[in-house]
Amino acid sequence: MDKQSVRDLVAGYSIETTVREASRIDRYQDLVPKGTSMYIPHVPGVAREDTVALAARLKKEDMDPVPHIVARRTESAAVLDDFLTRLVGEAGVILNDFLKRLVDGGVTRVLCVAGDISAPEGEFDSALQILERGFLEKHGIRKIGLAGHPEGHKQVPDDVLKDAIVRKNAYAQKTGADVRLVTQFSFVAEPVIAWETSIAPINTLPVYVGLPGLAKVSTLLKYALDCGVGPSLQAFSKHATQLSKLLTVSAPDEQLVALANHRHQHPQSPIKGLHFFPFGGLKRTSEWLAKLADGQFEFTSDGGLNVAS
Repeated sequence: MDKQSVRDLVAGYSIETTVREASRIDRYQDLVPKGTSMYIPHVPGVAREDTVALAARLKKEDMDPVPHIVARRTESAAVLDDFLTRLVGEAGVILNDFLKRLVDGGVTRVLCVAGDISAPEGEFDSALQILERGFLEKHGIRKIGLAGHPEGHKQVPDDVLKDAIVRKNAYAQKTGADVRLVTQFSFVAEPVIAWETSIAPINTLPVYVGLPGLAKVSTLLKYALDCGVGPSLQAFSKHATQLSKLLTVSAPDEQLVALANHRHQHPQSPIKGLHFFPFGGLKRTSEWLAKLADGQFEFTSDGGLNVAS
């Protein structure tokens, strides 16, 4: 494997940003390439109006805003319709009216997920309900990200997750929509590769692998515990047992190299790209990715990368 395999995998990455973080950023093009897909998570406590405003800002700055549609955090169709009607005047971003006018407001892609709460706040229990009831296609949303769980889900049995993959593929085939699987982040590549192999008989959708951005080990551990990341958390924790290591910044270079090598050895792999969870470290992560894209790195003997300072 050569440098180009890493550069190809990094090219066209997507990354998350939040309303809170946006207040500290003067201009997104100072951090990420023009046209980058910027995912906007639904953070509890943040008003949807602020998410709409951020989507509008990102579009104005020539980014590709990708709002999260969280099924279990959608209180009711009535509340949603009322809320989204008010949003139309601000950014043209509207589930029902909301999704139709996402197009008018420049948003052409959404990430539709069930959500991480055990009981739904309204009538939607899963992203599949939103898909199969036709909300997205009715309102012209043709680019859709859906969740993939290489290490399982703390609240959902594996057989249910596998059935969801089947139904997500069926939706894409039926509607012709541009559907991709975006995975939860993990700390090692092996579970992702094993999962990709296990779903191969039932999946034809492209896979975009979630990786953590550059952040302190203590921060990564906190988010991993909150998100229920599985076996790879155990492997990561073994390297973070010392207090001094908790304060160091960790980069996902070993995972990235392993995934690039896997794609090099298996050209037909559905893994097409990467999605980054920066955990507040957007600037640090984007600078690191820019150096990778430019080839400013060397391979290390332990399977990682030495990136130019």
